[in-house]
Amino acid sequence: MIVAAPGSSSRLYGPVRDVVGSLFAGLGEAHPRSLWHRSGDDTLVFCRGFDVPELVASEAVDVGITGYDVCVEWWLAHGRALRMHALPAIRTSFVTYCTVAGREIDTIYTEYPAITRAWLAARAEARPVRIVQLHGSTEGVIRADRHGAGVLLVTSGETLAANGLDVEVPLLATDVCVVTRTSPPRGQRLIDLDALPVLGIPGFCDSAPQPERVA
Repeated sequence: MIVAAPGSSSRLYGPVRDVVGSLFAGLGEAHPRSLWHRSGDDTLVFCRGFDVPELVASEAVDVGITGYDVCVEWWLAHGRALRMHALPAIRTSFVTYCTVAGREIDTIYTEYPAITRAWLAARAEARPVRIVQLHGSTEGVIRADRHGAGVLLVTSGETLAANGLDVEVPLLATDVCVVTRTSPPRGQRLIDLDALPVLGIPGFCDSAPQPERVA
């Protein structure tokens, strides 16, 4: 079986490495630049956290370990369902709408365009806004744009406060999860999927197009 997990550039690398370290013997002795590790019949590959759902859906890997937020974003963006299982809480964060009080918003900057569109569609009387996809470190851009807001990943809130973003609306809580196709891999014994709770997508996503199942 092949498992994909976030690499060293990811915020989840440390917590996830502890998880996979318990599954793959000898991982602690691997070269720090190595992006793959084999233990018996199982292989671990490290990649970008946002790429994990794509690798699972494309059948390049059998199982992924990444953030719930990443899986929901992929699900909504591609209109294809994945199967997500909760792990014990490791690093809980929140996908959060943020801006400066009193602004009239016409642009939302975000790493989560699909989640943002679903949230806006579910709101009553939501006015049209432009969505600009960025890839992190957007707080300064939001603060500088007098009509700007953001949908960002927030853990402590310190960066929001430091940049004067004083309106926060959490959209969903996220932590590390296990992701597979909707038909989980047969015969794998590395992770007891049946013992892990199955996660759905947030309620505000109900109005999004019904996704196809990923076999």
